[in-house]
Amino acid sequence: MKILKNSINTVMLQAVLHLASRVVSLTCTFRSFFSKYMHRYLFLILFFLCNQTVFAQQKLVYDSAAVEVRTFNDTSFQEYKSDADFQYENEVVETPSLWDRFWACVWKKYDEIMSTEAGRATMKFIFWLLGIGGLAFFVYKVARMNRLSLFATEQQSLTAYKVESEDIHAIPFDTAINEALQQGNYRLAIRLSYLQNLKLLTDKELIDWHPNKTNTDYWLEIADTSLQRSFKSVTSIFEYAWYGSHSVTREDFETMKEELLQFKTQL
Repeated sequence: MKILKNSINTVMLQAVLHLASRVVSLTCTFRSFFSKYMHRYLFLILFFLCNQTVFAQQKLVYDSAAVEVRTFNDTSFQEYKSDADFQYENEVVETPSLWDRFWACVWKKYDEIMSTEAGRATMKFIFWLLGIGGLAFFVYKVARMNRLSLFATEQQSLTAYKVESEDIHAIPFDTAINEALQQGNYRLAIRLSYLQNLKLLTDKELIDWHPNKTNTDYWLEIADTSLQRSFKSVTSIFEYAWYGSHSVTREDFETMKEELLQFKTQL
C-alpha cells in the first residue's frame, strides 16, 4: 500500500513538472510572439480609434441661418445681354489686312534669317552699314544748313561790306549784283538778290529785319499764307545756291530772278 502511494505521488509529481514545463514553454512562445507582432496590433488599435474620431467629426451639421431668396432684375439682365463683351458666341474673327500679312511675311523671313549664324552676321553688317549711312547723311544735311560748314565756300566781297554780316540798308544792290554777274560769281549774285528781297519786305513792314535772325524767323513773320509759300520757294533756291557745294550757273541765277519777280507781284 505504501509502495502504491509512492508511485502515485511520483506520477503526479512528474505530471505537475511536465505541465509546468509546458506552461513555461507556452509562456516563452507567447512572449516571443507578442514581442514580434505587438507593434502591428498597436497600429491596428490606433487606426480603428482614428477612424472612429473621423466618423464622429463627419457628423452632419444643419444650417439654421435664414435663406434670402433673390430674383433677377430684368432690366440689368437685358443690359448685360446686349453688351458686346458678353456675347461670346458671336465673336467675329478679324481677317488680317494686306498690310498686316505683308509685315507678318517680313518678320517671318527675318526670323528665318536670324536663326542661322550666317544670317545673323549678314544682318549685323547691314545694320552697321545703314547706321553709318544715316549718320553721314545727317552730318551732310546739318552741314548744308550751317553757314560755317565744311561744304560752304567762302565768298570774296566785291564791295566794301562783308558778305557774312551785311547791313541791307547800306548795300547798293543793283551795282553789287551787276558786278557779281560781270565776274561770273552767280552764287554771290543770288545772295545779293535774296538780301534785296529782304530789304523790300522790311520797307513794306512785312518783316522786322535783324542781322541775327534766320530765314525761318522771317518766314514766320509773314502773315499772308500765299506770300509765305512764295518766300519759302525763294529761300530754298538761295540756300541751295549759297550753302551747297555745287557750282552755281547762270541758269540758277535766272531761276532765282524769275522766282523773285513772281514774289514781288504778290506784294
